[in-house]
Amino acid sequence: MYWSKYNIISKSEKYGYLLYNTMSQVFIQIDKDSIDLWRRLKDDPDSYASFQQADFLLKSRIIVANEHDDLNLYLADVLKNRYNSSDLALTILPTRGCNFGCIYCYETDRQPIAMNEETEKAIVRFVTSNPNLKRLSVVWYGGEPLLNFSSVERLTADFLKLDVDYSAKMVTNGFLLSRDKAVKLADLRIRNIQVTLDGPERIHDQRRMLLDGKPTYRRIMDNLKTLLEVNDTITVDIRSNIDRRNMEEYAEFVDSFKREIDNPRVNLYPGFVSDLLSSECVSPEHNISEGGYKAQFALDLFDRYGIEIKSFLPKFRRHSCVASKYFAFVIGPEGELYKCWRMVGNPKHTLGNVRDGVTRMPAFVDYIVGSDYTRDPKCLACEFIALCGGGCPLVRLRNRDEHLDLNHCCPEKTHMEKLMEMRYEMYLKAGQA
Repeated sequence: MYWSKYNIISKSEKYGYLLYNTMSQVFIQIDKDSIDLWRRLKDDPDSYASFQQADFLLKSRIIVANEHDDLNLYLADVLKNRYNSSDLALTILPTRGCNFGCIYCYETDRQPIAMNEETEKAIVRFVTSNPNLKRLSVVWYGGEPLLNFSSVERLTADFLKLDVDYSAKMVTNGFLLSRDKAVKLADLRIRNIQVTLDGPERIHDQRRMLLDGKPTYRRIMDNLKTLLEVNDTITVDIRSNIDRRNMEEYAEFVDSFKREIDNPRVNLYPGFVSDLLSSECVSPEHNISEGGYKAQFALDLFDRYGIEIKSFLPKFRRHSCVASKYFAFVIGPEGELYKCWRMVGNPKHTLGNVRDGVTRMPAFVDYIVGSDYTRDPKCLACEFIALCGGGCPLVRLRNRDEHLDLNHCCPEKTHMEKLMEMRYEMYLKAGQA
């Protein structure tokens, strides 16, 4: 028998010892009087049978019969999911146009083209060309998708006619989310929207203003209140793009937001503006997107303000991005196909068009095979592989092609013991421990 390599035992000043298995996701607290027994079990896993919870040790994969089983089962599941032709994931841009002039936008040099009805019909033909399709998931993206809401309505009507399980989300700045559109989201099967607010009103309006410089925060908040009032099925993710210029105001933002909107269907979380594309997004002096900084940011918020950032709790991942899945595409407003939404509007990264499918197959499979973490010896040897999903495929490709050393590891890897303690404390507060 073997002590699983995916077991992590940490000592918490508050709660004694905690054990977390990154593969099975088992998470337990160990009494300080029992820790020596667990240490002996690690040294002599064959002694598991003398444990009172012997069956639990096996079922939870803390003790395994073959040291390679967990990894092999995980990799088989990853590959099955990656090449599953019955699931199609699309990110569709009805337009590249936007009504905002955000300070970190990476799309400012790309033509604000809107989708037309001929392209919509070509998208439907592209979707129905897959004879195995059973599930279709769509993310409406932009630009600002609400600038071309008619395309969203027409395409959704066509998707709903298909004999498939259909679901949708939308990433919007929220400024154009009128009462009328808020009501329609339910019929469009849009069950979740992501809206970005970059801090309290004074900070947000310095970072995410209209093209003419006018403020946007107040109208977005009013629109969100209306949305939650008229649509009782929607959930809302409020993302705050964080860099060094607004990181200190995030706690103030959470407090001010919840004084106006305190609804269980709304989830607040920080995102991190990166300098992934060099001159785009945010310059290095403002960047805090590296994993260690992100994890520390979440821990500081919890320790200082009790703000829970659940996206930083260790969790299972098959992949970090749908770009690594074979049946997943980003579709631009002219029907052009991409793997990464950061590349929309960049002709060098177009893989084909919905009218004739993928025509640059080597570039297409590079995202799937060329960036494949399941062939990376470092990833295969890492106890965090099931939490990470290999990291961003684009980062992996850039490291390979440009001889860079950009970090693609998960934030948990740098602060695991403290994140485990935070997770356990959240469980206690929720009455789950």
